[in-house]
Amino acid sequence: MGVNGTTELANLIPVITSPKIYAELRNSVMLANFFEREYEGEISSFGQQVKVNTIVAPSGEILSSDKAEFASADLQVDQFSITCDKIAVASFDITDLAQIQSLEFEAQVVEALSYSIRLKMENQILAAMLPSTSSPDHDIAPAAASDLAAADLGSLRTLLSTAKVPVNGRGLFLAPSYYGDLLSKTQLTSLDFVPGQSGASGVLSNFMGFNIMEHNLLAADVGYACHPSALQVVMQRGVTVKVSDLHPLGRLGYKVSAHMIFGVKLADNKRLAKISA
Repeated sequence: MGVNGTTELANLIPVITSPKIYAELRNSVMLANFFEREYEGEISSFGQQVKVNTIVAPSGEILSSDKAEFASADLQVDQFSITCDKIAVASFDITDLAQIQSLEFEAQVVEALSYSIRLKMENQILAAMLPSTSSPDHDIAPAAASDLAAADLGSLRTLLSTAKVPVNGRGLFLAPSYYGDLLSKTQLTSLDFVPGQSGASGVLSNFMGFNIMEHNLLAADVGYACHPSALQVVMQRGVTVKVSDLHPLGRLGYKVSAHMIFGVKLADNKRLAKISA
């Protein structure tokens, strides 16, 4: 029997499935690791609360004599609660055909599910990052529209320092557009100004006390300067992965799901500042 058309020819060409996985381009997910997770693992079920206490320092006084009496203040404890009221979940339906893939394929499936969960959490954290708008306003604009400069980083530093935010651990998360602006500023990238940093590497690690990170999930011309204590994240110890048979639904295959119970709380809106065009 002869082959007389491209359709018949195409039907005779075998299809080969490579066991290798081509990596997907994905958004940055880094905020959950930056903000405080001191209470990670204390959550076992949805709806649980973690109560966080802060002792308010007394005013104190200066005595002019060792015989003078000093005043004593009542112990004041400020408290706020963090509720685990969110569940991030992602799932795949996997047919029997997919089960013949390599172990690398299975590992990539779990990684993709975990990434989807982390991405959902990242967006929830971003939504909670609302800086103070009372004086001094922590939501500012750069000196030159859409062109972030070293002077703008100085303004962000001043806002945080005026609010008594600790210097150690401060982070600066920038959209790629803002990060690119800084790469064009010689006072940030030239070795003559900042030892150990160069525009040749395309990476700005730190400046003015900020650990600088490029975050491609941020909208163009947006940046956040913050301290880890500004926001609290509570979550389970790890991601829960479940595999269920689809046979009761009349289908051959499996449903693989992953979920994480977590909660996000902005503890102090003066401990972060936003800059945007």
